[in-house]
Amino acid sequence: MWIAEFARRGGVKPTTVRHYVREGLLTPATGLAGGSRPYLEFTEADLRLLGAIRAGQSLGMPLSEIAMLIAGRRSGDGKAKLLKALLAQREELRRRSKELRTMLSYLDRKIAWLQSGAKGPAPAHR
Repeated sequence: MWIAEFARRGGVKPTTVRHYVREGLLTPATGLAGGSRPYLEFTEADLRLLGAIRAGQSLGMPLSEIAMLIAGRRSGDGKAKLLKALLAQREELRRRSKELRTMLSYLDRKIAWLQSGAKGPAPAHR
């Protein structure tokens, strides 16, 4: 499939697909359409890889780390690297979760303070 259909099926914009290709995350076959214009041809396997890239991003992983994991997968030594990266990402998400809970608690206290007429000292950041 060509880039427009691939992007549509993958839920991304064609510019995003081109970026992933430039970064080496996706390696579609290339050919010529009409004899002169290069085009990218994607497969169902590329769609699955795109899903993995998007999943990594939704977990907060930078594209550079995702690229490293893809390279490891292609070379056959990816499982150990993937496990290490996922364990590290899990710890990062736990840390961020704790920060978010702290911020949410502060917001709840601040909202309650404002809704009660902002009487007394404002809630402290903690």
